[in-house]
Formats: sequence, C-alpha cells, structure tokens
Amino acid sequence: MSLLSVCTMFVCQAILLLVSCGTVLPLRDNQTSPQCSLQHPEETCGRKRMIYTDDDVDFKFQMPEKFDMEEIRDALLSPNGPGWIKLDGVYSQKDVEMARERVIYHTNTDYYMNKIEKHEENDEVHNNYKGLVWALLNKGRIFEKMVQHPIIVNVSNSILGQNSQISSLAANTVLPGMKGQTPHLDYPYYRNFLPADNPYILDDSPPLAVQFVTLLTDFSEENGGTAVRPGSHIKPRYPDDPKEFFDNAIQMTGKAGDVVIFAGAIQHCAMPNKSKMFRSGILQHMTPVYLKTFEDVAGYVSEMVKDRATPELRQILSLDHPYPILKS
Repeated sequence: MSLLSVCTMFVCQAILLLVSCGTVLPLRDNQTSPQCSLQHPEETCGRKRMIYTDDDVDFKFQMPEKFDMEEIRDALLSPNGPGWIKLDGVYSQKDVEMARERVIYHTNTDYYMNKIEKHEENDEVHNNYKGLVWALLNKGRIFEKMVQHPIIVNVSNSILGQNSQISSLAANTVLPGMKGQTPHLDYPYYRNFLPADNPYILDDSPPLAVQFVTLLTDFSEENGGTAVRPGSHIKPRYPDDPKEFFDNAIQMTGKAGDVVIFAGAIQHCAMPNKSKMFRSGILQHMTPVYLKTFEDVAGYVSEMVKDRATPELRQILSLDHPYPILKS
C-alpha cells in the first residue's frame, strides 16, 4: 500500500469519526470535555456542550437573609435540637446552574432522562445510570467556590473545631423511579469501628462530622428529599429497625440553592424518587482535622487547583496540616 493510500485511509477514518460522533471538544475546564466512544457513541457523544466555563465563576458569595450561628449550633448540638437545619438561598441561581450543568454533564443525565421519557425499560436505565460524581474539585472552579462558602467554613470550624476539613465531596443525582436507601449513619459512625465491648463509646464524644447538602434542584417529598430522624444524633444508634425509623422520620424539602446542614450522627436516608424529574444535590462531609478522612480528597485534587487555592480552600483541604510527621 502506498504512503498516499495510507494517508487517505486515515483521513477518511477521521472524517467518519467526526460525522458519527460530532466535534470532539478540546480539553478545558479541568478535563470536562466529552470523549467519544466507538462502543457506545450515543452515550458519550450525545452530551450537550456546556454553556458555562471556569471564566464565568466569580468568588462573590451570597448570604441568606436569616443566618444565625447560634441557631445553627443549637439545632445541631443542643440535647433538644433536631440535629438538622435548612438555610434558604445560600447559593445564587447562576452558581446553581453552573454546578448543576457540570453534574448533569458528568452523569449524562439528559441521555437517561430521554430514555425514560421514551418509556424504555426503567430497570435497565437505572442499572446503567451512575448518579454519583466524585472528585468534583477537579471538574470546575464552581465547585472550588461552593466548598469554601463562608457559611460552610465557619459552621464547620465552630462545631468541629478550627481547621475542620473536607472528608468527602460528591454529587448525587437520582432519576425518576429510582429507589431510596436503607436508613443508616454516615462515616465515622460505623459500628465496626467501635469496641465490641463498648459500642456506645461515642455517646459522650464531641461531634465528629457535619454534612452539608447543597440542593441543585428542588427537594420535595415526591422526588425523594432526604429523610432524617430528628434527635437521633444525641446518642448515635444504627437504625436497625426501618419501620421505627420511618415512623419517626421527616423529609427535608427545599429550593435549589438552599443548603441543609445535619449532624453526622443523625439517622437518615434518601427516599424514592416518585416524580417525573431527576433530583440532584452536592454532599459535602466535614470532619475535625484530627480524624482520618473518608476520601483522600487532598490526594486526588490536581496540582492546578492546589496552586490557585485560597487560604480557606487550603484549610479545608488540610494542605498545610503538619501531621502525620515523618521522623527518622
């Protein structure tokens, strides 16, 4: 085969790839461009081009009108507190749109919603759908902004101690018809972590985690807003009896841009999505600096993000924390 024939063949293959998959976008915004797959082109090449870029992100923070630190501390720490509280309008509409766009992009939610609307087999759609997105800090500056909102940093430091840290960060999107979770406790309140002969050792411990749920869509009873059992955080107990949990639980509801804060020790679970639209939120799990994190967040964050990190982001990533010390 002549050199001219070989070159012609490769050019034709390249043209065919562009026609079947659409234009491959250049890498930008922390590697968020779609990558075409010859095996499943309709899933990866059918994603919509994102409207917002990193250049659209500003670091002007919106504050809710009714922010009261003492009210938050009382809700999460008082023996008579419910263990959770909702703050209205923590994030602007633009911030929510930028974050939701990237989450929907990385989960390819539009593609799966289209299959549901065409009444395709829901079990197959649900089994193939991956609603969790990890490593958000590498997926756009909007997430760098959101994790260091002054409310999140100040509430975490007030309840967990100075220099509190991100233990886990992910977005979760739930399609219509998807089932809920089994009631549970979050890390580090796992039973297998506790002494077998003293399982209630954490009853009198200081708070070991606070969860911040940022609503990227409205949360309602119909679409499966998180259920919590108020007061269950005071003496951490695993909800072994689901009926007892649901008999005493309430559902969190709110608008996109709201933030729900709840104690890490509270019994909770996601509920089934019985609506016709997806539900999406960001889960930011914060812990004291002396506790090993659930994820190695600082380990996976890109050097580019670390280099441009603000003092607040460096703090919650524990980038300057001196421990553990290596001695020789």
